[in-house]
Amino acid sequence: MADVLSGGRIFDPARFSMTSLLHRALLAFALTGTLLIAPATAADAAPKKPAKVTKIRAKTSTSTLTIHWARPARAKKVAICVKTAPRAKSCIRKVRTRKNSVTFRKLRPNSGTDFYYRLTSYRGKYKASTRWKKANLRVGKGTANRLVGGRGHYLSYNWTPVRSASSYQIQLSTNHRFSGRVIQASRRGLGAKVTGLNGGMTYHARVRGVNGTVKGAWGPVTRTRLAAVPSRVTVATYNLCGEDKCRSADSGAWFLRNVPKWAVRKPLAGAVVRSGSPDVVLTQESATKTAFHTQLPGFSRGAYKSAKTIYFRSSRFTALGGGGLTLDSGTGRYATWNLLRDRRTGTAFIVANAHLEPHKGAPRDELRLKQTARLISKVNAINPHRLPVVWGGDFNSNESNANQSNYPGGFDAPTQRFARHGIVNSLALAGSVINAELNSANAGVPVPKANGHHVDAIFVPSSGITVESWSMPANFIQTETGREYSTPFPSDHNPVVARLVVATP
Repeated sequence: MADVLSGGRIFDPARFSMTSLLHRALLAFALTGTLLIAPATAADAAPKKPAKVTKIRAKTSTSTLTIHWARPARAKKVAICVKTAPRAKSCIRKVRTRKNSVTFRKLRPNSGTDFYYRLTSYRGKYKASTRWKKANLRVGKGTANRLVGGRGHYLSYNWTPVRSASSYQIQLSTNHRFSGRVIQASRRGLGAKVTGLNGGMTYHARVRGVNGTVKGAWGPVTRTRLAAVPSRVTVATYNLCGEDKCRSADSGAWFLRNVPKWAVRKPLAGAVVRSGSPDVVLTQESATKTAFHTQLPGFSRGAYKSAKTIYFRSSRFTALGGGGLTLDSGTGRYATWNLLRDRRTGTAFIVANAHLEPHKGAPRDELRLKQTARLISKVNAINPHRLPVVWGGDFNSNESNANQSNYPGGFDAPTQRFARHGIVNSLALAGSVINAELNSANAGVPVPKANGHHVDAIFVPSSGITVESWSMPANFIQTETGREYSTPFPSDHNPVVARLVVATP
């Protein structure tokens, strides 16, 4: 019997094919009052588009690109396109495969990122693509570099091509471990000129190839001592008695009158040392309150320790290093040093400034001998490149120390110790000399002592530095009895000035 539907209409199920999806839906509506769509079969419900490729891994060598991936669901094949840029019109390599890996061979690097690749899975007319991914070839190990020139402040190198390198880096260091200060210059091509170096130093160099963000291994290391260009420098050493240490209650009235307080003497000391036109000034008895830099316009203050200061002309030199050295902690004897670089030539050298034990006699000579030995040893330790060294200061010793009638067992300790290392008084090498007959310690006595004893000195190596001239600037007046120092004295010492050419063959 037919069912009566709402609205008075009669529904006869026999009139409909139960195999029809529409018929099934209408039957459900007749029985429940709700229109239901029955689910499709598994074949009808399956998506037709393939899944995207996932788990992609790329590996490169210097000339190959290998790509692995997981098989994507519903995909029949996977196509791989390799371009040099995502927006390039065509693929430089393209392959379609049923496998899950592919290798592209005989590739060459490009500027920047070498390659971009994309994987597309296919199922009939349907497809799904990944985003573009980057790949860079590996870079071969750097090749040996070859020195082709260099002097003063630069070195030039060439090298042979590195596999898959689109550019190169050359690295220079002053030590074989390439630690500390390292100079790195990036260059395209097969050569580089590296500037800003220090003449006289030894440099280690190595090269590596670069391909975009990929850097190859460093190549073999070469070692070169950079030939220095001879550089003229005038050095002065001056004991200032800057804060009146030479003045005491025991000083005679005449001394206090002739060597007045530092405030009076300071401009006089500045004028007399400037008269020697120095480039480097080494001062002793010049503690912080001495402030001698105000008398040296155009100079920079270098190393300072225990009333010993180094000044250098700023337009000529740069300080690459410096500090203080302890020569005798028991008696409070110290030195200062600076590693200076000539801005024009690149030539590097060291200046040392010492003030040794005072007073005559064999026991004091023995102390000075030990202090000089420590000075030499400690400067050598900070001078691995064996740069030229200028040794200046108040050494409180001269040939009179060896006068056995006055000082039994005495000897000129600094001169003796320096000689063992091939270091001599610059006076002995000077091409021209002024006032060498005067004592460098004037003692505040207007009539000059003229036995030529110099406790203040500038020592230099017997080779590698040429001494053009040696002088002792001082202020004089002419009297009826001859030449005398003008008073007041700038200090109880005279400056000693040596005009040098460092880094000579």
